Amino acid sequence: MSTSSNDGAIQDLPRGWVPIGKRRWNSAWAVTSGVVAAFFFWSSINFSILLGQILQVSPLLIGAIGLIVAVPVVALATVIRNRRWPQPGVNLDTSELRAGARVVPLRAVDSATLVVFPTRETRVVLLRIAAGKRARTEFVLRDKRGETLDERTRNALAEAIRRTAIAMPVSKDDPTGRFARYNFPVNITLEDAVAVVLAPPAKGDALPIPN
Repeated sequence: MSTSSNDGAIQDLPRGWVPIGKRRWNSAWAVTSGVVAAFFFWSSINFSILLGQILQVSPLLIGAIGLIVAVPVVALATVIRNRRWPQPGVNLDTSELRAGARVVPLRAVDSATLVVFPTRETRVVLLRIAAGKRARTEFVLRDKRGETLDERTRNALAEAIRRTAIAMPVSKDDPTGRFARYNFPVNITLEDAVAVVLAPPAKGDALPIPN
């Protein structure tokens, strides 16, 4: 496990609980690209027109019914996703991770995965970490506007990651982990996790996972 380079660096980091990233009710969709949203909207219009023709009902009526149904579905999906990937926070004073209402020691965090969504102008980069089945959360390292965490928050998250026990998973069929990169293509090592936090890969940059 990597450690901090010096005591001075630790003293410069924020104290107490530090929320990582700004989380709003619609943050669950913050990584959705405009292309995907446009495709969903256009497909919905075409479906409404087709269904209206089949039922011989006004497409506007079908569209209105679809909207009435879609709103609670999207709201429920938002709640479910926010519960699955809750607002994260770290406390370097106590070496703890907070994932929503759950608090676990940073040392309990044992896995990290990198998720990348390419967009027209940039790429969305998410780092997801888990402490077994006790807690899991994700950090938006680069959003669809290309924005990243501010330097102080980025350094705090990097220090928190250094204090974890993140490692590549080991398959029972590959106990030495020789083929872990192939068996678990989106998982990354602790060193890779720290690296992507400090320098979130932009479009065209090399990734520690297959493209």
